[in-house]
Amino acid sequence: MNTAAHRPAGHGPYRTRDGRSTRWEAHRVARREELLSKARRAIHEIGAEASMEEIAQYAGTSKSVFYRYFRDKNGLGQALGESLLAHLEARIAEAVRRDPQDSAPPRAVVARMIEVYLVLVQRSPALHAFVTSQAGLGWSRPSEAQRPTASLGLFADHVSRLLLEALGPVPDQALAARLPDPDQAAHLLHYWARSVVGLVHAAAEQWAGEVAAGTAPDRDLLVRQLSAWVLSPMPAPTG
Repeated sequence: MNTAAHRPAGHGPYRTRDGRSTRWEAHRVARREELLSKARRAIHEIGAEASMEEIAQYAGTSKSVFYRYFRDKNGLGQALGESLLAHLEARIAEAVRRDPQDSAPPRAVVARMIEVYLVLVQRSPALHAFVTSQAGLGWSRPSEAQRPTASLGLFADHVSRLLLEALGPVPDQALAARLPDPDQAAHLLHYWARSVVGLVHAAAEQWAGEVAAGTAPDRDLLVRQLSAWVLSPMPAPTG
């Protein structure tokens, strides 16, 4: 009789092996997060052109340790990008989350979303430039990806949906009033939302470079102007 098959879970060597495996996995996760944190600080201090050698030296370790966890520089960029997008997604979702009693006009909702992005860029233009320049975080939509933070393309799709949900029927009604065939409004609205994300991202890239050079316009001014451009199709009374 095979007694091993009937050995109670959590006893003997099986418990030890499972415990070691769990502890090792927890160690790897913690170590990976530690390396990501140090890489963020290194890029912020050194700049977007920081090499793996410089990042590792700043982190007090070797390139081989980073390669063990992230494969190569693109892998590190992908991991940093996903971490950055996850933080940004949570902040944007919070910015557009509206209480039923919230009477904020569309312009205020859009302004909150734009400001969240620009604040992140302003805090570290170098980190923003580093992660958006890495091949792994492109505008593609990997078929195997499950998270909206896996690429800029998936993230843009996700933020577009958040924007449409936050604004409710206002954009649909405004667009329908301007089309020969109002029934097309709902479909075309997705193009508008996606173009909003592209506009803000492109403006943020330009602004990030000017922030680093000390020539950027005031953030509040840029938020107001981008909000006005984004909502130019909307009727004036909405915000």
